Amino acid sequence: MSNQHNIKWIGSKSIDKLQSPFKTVAQCKGNEVKNVIIALHGFGDTAANFASLANEIKVNDVLWIFPQGPRNYPMGIDGAQWFPLFNNPTEERRVSEDFILQLIYNVTEQTSVPLNKIFILGFSQGASMALNCGLKGKEKISGIISLSGFMIQAHVIKNSYAGEKITTPVFIAHGLQDQVVLPAMYFESVDLLKDMGTVKLRSKTYQMGHSICQEELNDISKFIEEFR
Repeated sequence: MSNQHNIKWIGSKSIDKLQSPFKTVAQCKGNEVKNVIIALHGFGDTAANFASLANEIKVNDVLWIFPQGPRNYPMGIDGAQWFPLFNNPTEERRVSEDFILQLIYNVTEQTSVPLNKIFILGFSQGASMALNCGLKGKEKISGIISLSGFMIQAHVIKNSYAGEKITTPVFIAHGLQDQVVLPAMYFESVDLLKDMGTVKLRSKTYQMGHSICQEELNDISKFIEEFR
């Protein structure tokens, strides 16, 4: 998975020079690019399917980038994953982290959008990758949006800050009827983020399962507008 991919562009504009280490879908909303939102799908989903989120979140002048996980979904249907759930994920998770960080830096270099204008968003397994990549590198980005996910390697992130405050804004959300990633993992993640000294933490639960609801979409839009 070392080859670069041209981003598949949806819309009237073209950025053919933008390269990605992943198979990727992109959409531009508005007349200019003030922010970039890198959105990571959940376990078994695809970039093309998750790209519908760009039409549901009402923010303009953003470039949405939807990378696809590097490993095929193991259940025999079209889909992908960021790391395996049923065996040791360590090495493949590290590869995905490296590729996501590479994508972020490719975007900053090739679009002239600075790092502090980039959001990273994820759902479920993608939310875990968003939290890990957004916090582990310590560079301040515009914000991290974690939807129905869980924290991985919290001790590594906590140790890397060594008493420093986390100043990157974080929005973490979850459904109280979630039977895939249990709500207990949300509350644990919120406690961990508070314990790490996350200064701009927004957290909220919703009456839903493992999904995204309209109220949550509205709150995501508000978070982006607040910190863009």
